[in-house]
Amino acid sequence: MSDEVEKLIKKLQKGDNMERKLAAGKLGKLKDKRAVGPLINALGDEDGTVRWWAAGALGRIGNVKAVEPLIGALGDEDKRVRMYAADALGRIKNEKAVGPLIGVLWDRNSGVRVNAVWALVEIGEPAVKHLVEAAKEPEKRHLRGMISEILKKMDEEMRKKPRDLGCRETEVLKPKKVPEEFERLMLKDVPKARVKA
Repeated sequence: MSDEVEKLIKKLQKGDNMERKLAAGKLGKLKDKRAVGPLINALGDEDGTVRWWAAGALGRIGNVKAVEPLIGALGDEDKRVRMYAADALGRIKNEKAVGPLIGVLWDRNSGVRVNAVWALVEIGEPAVKHLVEAAKEPEKRHLRGMISEILKKMDEEMRKKPRDLGCRETEVLKPKKVPEEFERLMLKDVPKARVKA
């Protein structure tokens, strides 16, 4: 197994475009932590296809060392790299990614936006306070509807998952609902209906 990982790392570093892409994919399937560094380096590959396969592989491995490089990849010129970077950050579920993921909610590509929403839902509760704060910012006012939908989806997902309390038994607790503060913020901008007499 270790020989296979080493061979794939060599192909990732020195192969042609096709070999590098396929090596990245296989390293992601093997989930060997030795591949994390070489895959991070592959995020800077000249070939966009290699970069997005590397981002996908890092998501499958799920190592926290990849968070910062994947955040950087959210700004890649290739939409597929941005899409797979957002997806990978959702799989790793690290709170550091929340701000940058909120930042790509208005990416010009719908696939990037959809993966960013999914990633924020996957990160879950740690993302809530950041989403509420983002909704308060006047320049992000246009995102309030989307943020509201994300928070509702998070609420649904959190209600499904049992919480591990660090004891022998796992209890199911009701997580916090969408913060009332956010609901008030949303309603503040809704025009009041005029009633004809």
